[in-house]
Amino acid sequence: MSKEKKRTMGEYLVAFMRLITPFWRSKESRSCRFLLLMVFIFSGLSVFIAKQVNTWYNDFYNSLQEYDIDAFWSEMVIFCVIATFHVYVAVTNAYVKQKIMIEWRHWLSTHFMRKWLSNGVFYKMQFSEAQTDNPDQRIAADLDEFVSLTFSLTIEILTSLAMLVTFFSVLWELSAAVDMHIGDTVIHLPDGYLCYLAVIYAAIGTVLTFIIGRPLIRLNFRQQRVEADYRFSLVRIRENAESIAMYRGTKEEGVYLEERFGQVVKNVYNIMLKSVHVGFFSLSYNQASVVFPFIISSPLYFAKTITLGSLIQISSAFGRVQDSLSTLINNFASLARWKSVIDRLVQYNENMEEAAGITTIPVDEAGTVLAAEGLSITSPDGRQLMLDGNFKLRPGDAMLIRGPSGCGKTTLFRTLAGLWPYATGRINYPLGEVLFLSQRPYIPLGTLRRAICYPHAPLPDHVILPVIEQTHLGHLVQKLDIEGNWGQILSLGEQQRVAFARAILLHPQVVFMDEASSAVDEDLENSLYTELRNHLTSSIIVSVGHRSTLKRFHNCCLEWAEDLNWNMVDSAEYAEDGCFTDKKAVPDEHMDDESFERYRAGSVYTKEHTESGRTSILRRLLEFLGRDGR
Repeated sequence: MSKEKKRTMGEYLVAFMRLITPFWRSKESRSCRFLLLMVFIFSGLSVFIAKQVNTWYNDFYNSLQEYDIDAFWSEMVIFCVIATFHVYVAVTNAYVKQKIMIEWRHWLSTHFMRKWLSNGVFYKMQFSEAQTDNPDQRIAADLDEFVSLTFSLTIEILTSLAMLVTFFSVLWELSAAVDMHIGDTVIHLPDGYLCYLAVIYAAIGTVLTFIIGRPLIRLNFRQQRVEADYRFSLVRIRENAESIAMYRGTKEEGVYLEERFGQVVKNVYNIMLKSVHVGFFSLSYNQASVVFPFIISSPLYFAKTITLGSLIQISSAFGRVQDSLSTLINNFASLARWKSVIDRLVQYNENMEEAAGITTIPVDEAGTVLAAEGLSITSPDGRQLMLDGNFKLRPGDAMLIRGPSGCGKTTLFRTLAGLWPYATGRINYPLGEVLFLSQRPYIPLGTLRRAICYPHAPLPDHVILPVIEQTHLGHLVQKLDIEGNWGQILSLGEQQRVAFARAILLHPQVVFMDEASSAVDEDLENSLYTELRNHLTSSIIVSVGHRSTLKRFHNCCLEWAEDLNWNMVDSAEYAEDGCFTDKKAVPDEHMDDESFERYRAGSVYTKEHTESGRTSILRRLLEFLGRDGR
């Protein structure tokens, strides 16, 4: 579970800029740079329009005060022109802003997804010190909020600064030095007195709002996490609906969901409470700002020092200055949410970089052998799982990895896949494709044809249909091109048959199989392995399994030992232990190409292996002894 990391202001700004700058430095942002220039121009025009409206207030209200009907209609025409221009600028500016935001979000989402998926970062993040909760939430929701809030708040702040500069000068001109008489008291007001009052008023409001609303930053950070946790819990129930139903676990799942949602509700109430405090203050502050300039200027109006138009213009200009200075107050809730989004994305980005720095055994690709040399593996807590493991497999070899549960067989697979960071040694893959089949195969969304051919493009019927029949999936032929969540539709046994079909179709150079047939019965397992060996005669197969029936499909075995020195059992010893082979093992260092081919020729599997394991083994041993006797 991730926690908010404390940073200095300098560290925070550097991390923030690392989120901002990549897009705007990229080639893809060229059009957006032009659009951004248009936004600045339109924002400048909106400031110009606001100044014209402020001047219009003076002229319009003076025409009312003087009962000048001609001036009144003249000002109405001027207002229509200004309003039309304002509508065009506002609507066009909004469209351009949305265009920039969607382009920025598109690029940023792609950038984060590639960073997350590259070099196994999405897998390695579980090994980093600060684990990231709900990375899908960061990419899907947080990036959206980051772009929209960053862009809208930045433009609003810049526009407010332009408004401040423009109307500060207007307000300064309207607040020339004057003596204000209140009863017998005379108060001398210096030049720009309204400007000074606006700055003091906004400064007090900003400081008090920050003090009152500061907890909202932490609560918004937590809200995004608990909402994502709750959504993830709902998705987990949907993905495991059958298992939960069979366990009759609906009551327990309901309790768990209520606990998750209870955290959402509790945090929402905390946000509501703090928002009420901020709302009471900010609304009172904004309401007071409406009458504050009238209170200051009304004595001058009643003393006939200024006109009604000047009074309204002062109120409008003061309101603009005060709004510009109060941007932080008016947007405090958005700023708090923005800060929490930035914290989450900065932390996510740092965790991805940390995960990218986690090293695993580099996998070399050369020659035709699969080899491991000096392989030592530990668990994350430092428990040793393997010491100095060594093996070498050539095309056509099939090795079975055996050992008690928890000894590290699956971890060995992860190490061979180049995923496990707690390992040392050397690994070499043969040139060609490598395929890993897990106990629960990955079934992508889409058509069944796409799922069977994954990760390659879908294949035509004349290629795929024979393999479907051979892997006992003939009943699904009519559903090949139907879209669906096949990971939920198919049983685990059917999913494992899909994985076997995938291996046969892709014809990889190496196939790693981790309990890949555990959900099918022994007869079906026998048939699937037979088809696999018949089709992949030159491929290297490495299997993890507990069933003794798997022995007959492998010509060597890597066995766990209590001293953690896993033993590579050659084919002769393995035959004595029940594995099928009709050739004595020839050590690699003494095996030339000719003898190797003869050795391999005697290891071709046929449908004879569908017979009972023991009968087949004894028959072939007797045949071997008979040939040897001749």
